[in-house]
Amino acid sequence: MEESSSIIAKLLLLTTLVTILVISRANEELMMQLCHNSDNLTLCLRSLRADPTAPKGDQVELARIILRCVNSHLITLTNNTSALAWKHRRSPKAASALKQCGLGYATAKRGVGKVDAQLIAGDYDKAAYDVSMTVEAPPVSCRACGDTEF
Repeated sequence: MEESSSIIAKLLLLTTLVTILVISRANEELMMQLCHNSDNLTLCLRSLRADPTAPKGDQVELARIILRCVNSHLITLTNNTSALAWKHRRSPKAASALKQCGLGYATAKRGVGKVDAQLIAGDYDKAAYDVSMTVEAPPVSCRACGDTEF
Protein backbone atom coordinates (compact mmCIF):
# COMPACT_ATOMS: atom_id res chain seq x y z
CA MET A 1 0.00 0.00 0.00
CA GLU A 2 2.83 2.37 0.89
CA GLU A 3 4.54 1.60 -2.42
CA SER A 4 1.40 2.46 -4.43
CA SER A 5 1.06 5.75 -2.51
CA SER A 6 4.64 6.56 -3.38
CA ILE A 7 4.03 5.80 -7.07
CA ILE A 8 0.87 7.93 -7.08
CA ALA A 9 2.74 10.80 -5.43
CA LYS A 10 5.51 10.55 -8.03
CA LEU A 11 2.98 10.46 -10.87
CA LEU A 12 1.22 13.53 -9.48
CA LEU A 13 4.55 15.34 -9.19
CA LEU A 14 5.51 14.35 -12.73
CA THR A 15 2.11 15.43 -14.08
CA THR A 16 2.43 18.77 -12.29
CA LEU A 17 5.92 19.36 -13.67
CA VAL A 18 4.87 18.49 -17.23
CA THR A 19 1.84 20.80 -16.95
CA ILE A 20 4.03 23.64 -15.68
CA LEU A 21 6.49 23.11 -18.53
CA VAL A 22 3.71 23.08 -21.14
CA ILE A 23 2.12 26.24 -19.72
CA SER A 24 5.52 27.92 -19.44
CA ARG A 25 6.32 27.05 -23.07
CA ALA A 26 2.93 28.34 -24.22
CA ASN A 27 3.48 31.64 -22.40
CA GLU A 28 6.99 31.91 -23.85
CA GLU A 29 5.50 31.52 -27.34
CA LEU A 30 2.83 34.11 -26.54
CA MET A 31 5.52 36.53 -25.36
CA MET A 32 7.46 35.96 -28.60
CA GLN A 33 4.27 36.56 -30.58
CA LEU A 34 3.59 39.85 -28.78
CA CYS A 35 7.17 41.10 -29.07
CA HIS A 36 7.85 40.11 -32.69
CA ASN A 37 6.95 43.60 -34.04
CA SER A 38 9.02 45.39 -31.43
CA ASP A 39 11.98 47.48 -32.54
CA ASN A 40 13.98 45.70 -29.83
CA LEU A 41 12.83 42.10 -29.42
CA THR A 42 15.35 41.38 -26.65
CA LEU A 43 14.27 44.39 -24.57
CA CYS A 44 10.59 43.52 -25.02
CA LEU A 45 11.12 39.91 -23.92
CA ARG A 46 13.29 40.94 -20.96
CA SER A 47 10.65 43.42 -19.85
CA LEU A 48 7.94 40.77 -19.98
CA ARG A 49 10.05 38.14 -18.24
CA ALA A 50 10.97 40.60 -15.47
CA ASP A 51 7.33 41.04 -14.48
CA PRO A 52 6.23 38.38 -11.96
CA THR A 53 2.69 38.29 -13.38
CA ALA A 54 3.84 37.49 -16.94
CA PRO A 55 4.17 33.69 -16.64
CA LYS A 56 0.47 33.31 -15.90
CA GLY A 57 -0.70 36.27 -17.97
CA ASP A 58 -2.91 36.06 -21.02
CA GLN A 59 -2.46 38.17 -24.13
CA VAL A 60 -4.20 41.19 -22.61
CA GLU A 61 -2.18 41.07 -19.38
CA LEU A 62 1.07 40.77 -21.34
CA ALA A 63 0.05 43.74 -23.52
CA ARG A 64 -0.65 45.74 -20.35
CA ILE A 65 2.80 44.84 -19.00
CA ILE A 66 4.31 46.19 -22.22
CA LEU A 67 2.24 49.36 -21.85
CA ARG A 68 3.54 49.87 -18.30
CA CYS A 69 7.10 49.59 -19.66
CA VAL A 70 6.36 52.08 -22.43
CA ASN A 71 4.77 54.43 -19.91
CA SER A 72 7.83 54.21 -17.68
CA HIS A 73 10.11 55.06 -20.61
CA LEU A 74 7.87 57.98 -21.58
CA ILE A 75 8.16 59.39 -18.06
CA THR A 76 11.96 59.14 -18.28
CA LEU A 77 11.98 60.78 -21.71
CA THR A 78 9.69 63.57 -20.50
CA ASN A 79 11.94 64.24 -17.50
CA ASN A 80 15.06 64.23 -19.68
CA THR A 81 13.42 66.60 -22.17
CA SER A 82 12.41 68.95 -19.36
CA ALA A 83 15.96 68.95 -18.01
CA LEU A 84 17.34 69.70 -21.48
CA ALA A 85 14.78 72.45 -22.02
CA TRP A 86 15.84 74.07 -18.76
CA LYS A 87 19.51 73.76 -19.68
CA HIS A 88 18.94 75.34 -23.12
CA ARG A 89 16.23 77.82 -22.13
CA ARG A 90 18.13 80.78 -23.63
CA SER A 91 18.07 79.29 -27.14
CA PRO A 92 14.67 79.88 -28.80
CA LYS A 93 15.29 77.23 -31.47
CA ALA A 94 16.28 74.61 -28.90
CA ALA A 95 13.42 75.58 -26.59
CA SER A 96 10.93 75.23 -29.44
CA ALA A 97 12.31 71.85 -30.51
CA LEU A 98 12.30 70.53 -26.96
CA LYS A 99 8.76 71.80 -26.44
CA GLN A 100 7.72 69.77 -29.51
CA CYS A 101 9.40 66.70 -28.01
CA GLY A 102 7.63 67.23 -24.70
CA LEU A 103 4.27 67.54 -26.46
CA GLY A 104 4.95 64.33 -28.38
CA TYR A 105 5.79 62.44 -25.20
CA ALA A 106 2.73 63.85 -23.42
CA THR A 107 0.50 62.80 -26.33
CA ALA A 108 1.99 59.31 -26.36
CA LYS A 109 1.63 59.02 -22.57
CA ARG A 110 -2.06 59.95 -22.76
CA GLY A 111 -2.42 57.42 -25.57
CA VAL A 112 -0.86 54.69 -23.43
CA GLY A 113 -3.36 55.46 -20.66
CA LYS A 114 -6.29 55.30 -23.11
CA VAL A 115 -5.06 52.05 -24.63
CA ASP A 116 -4.69 50.46 -21.20
CA ALA A 117 -8.25 51.45 -20.29
CA GLN A 118 -9.52 50.06 -23.60
CA LEU A 119 -7.72 46.76 -23.02
CA ILE A 120 -9.31 46.48 -19.58
CA ALA A 121 -12.73 47.21 -21.13
CA GLY A 122 -12.17 44.61 -23.85
CA ASP A 123 -12.23 47.14 -26.71
CA TYR A 124 -9.26 45.61 -28.52
CA ASP A 125 -9.88 47.14 -31.96
CA LYS A 126 -10.00 50.65 -30.49
CA ALA A 127 -6.87 49.91 -28.45
CA ALA A 128 -4.99 48.78 -31.57
CA TYR A 129 -6.13 51.88 -33.47
CA ASP A 130 -5.09 54.22 -30.65
CA VAL A 131 -1.67 52.58 -30.38
CA SER A 132 -1.08 53.27 -34.06
CA MET A 133 -2.35 56.87 -33.85
CA THR A 134 -0.95 58.15 -30.56
CA VAL A 135 1.97 55.93 -29.61
CA GLU A 136 3.53 54.68 -32.85
CA ALA A 137 2.93 57.87 -34.85
CA PRO A 138 1.92 60.71 -32.51
CA PRO A 139 0.66 63.92 -34.16
CA VAL A 140 3.50 65.84 -32.47
CA SER A 141 7.01 64.45 -32.60
CA CYS A 142 10.65 65.13 -31.80
CA ARG A 143 11.76 65.30 -35.41
CA ALA A 144 12.57 68.99 -34.98
CA CYS A 145 14.98 68.06 -32.17
CA GLY A 146 17.18 66.20 -34.63
CA ASP A 147 17.71 69.37 -36.68
CA THR A 148 18.61 71.51 -33.69
CA GLU A 149 22.10 71.93 -32.32
CA PHE A 150 22.29 71.98 -28.56
